[in-house]
Amino acid sequence: MDDDAEALNIKNDLALQRLLRESHLLETSTSKGSLAPSGKNRHKALDMRLQSLGSKTSILMQEKMPMSHRKGIQAKAAQREEKRRKEAKENGIILEAAVKMKKIEKKRERGVGGPGVGKFRGGTLSLRRKDIESIQGKWGTKGKRGKG
Repeated sequence: MDDDAEALNIKNDLALQRLLRESHLLETSTSKGSLAPSGKNRHKALDMRLQSLGSKTSILMQEKMPMSHRKGIQAKAAQREEKRRKEAKENGIILEAAVKMKKIEKKRERGVGGPGVGKFRGGTLSLRRKDIESIQGKWGTKGKRGKG
């Protein structure tokens, strides 16, 4: 009996925590009477749940979009953040430190069937002595190649 009550309390506690996390999404839908989010807010709530479970990216993030649109969205987000920080500073509210993103340069992946050694420029493959030795082995060493 005591275990059933404890399980029910844990279930209700989790539901309350979820409600508190998603309460800002419910502001527009509470006037309709239902506490369950609907439409756009339902998608946002689902995305928040997935991110809390460890999702790497948002399900709302589009992969393909014209660059001008993406730049506009990023500029608007930066403008909103700047406005939020400005108003907080004027009101004497201390905010978290601004996080500056670093550009990460990825190493370019070579195409399938491309050379694994040397540099391919202008239609010719340039090999250094080091590349050749790594493929064939050094010439003056004793071994399978001959008497040295």
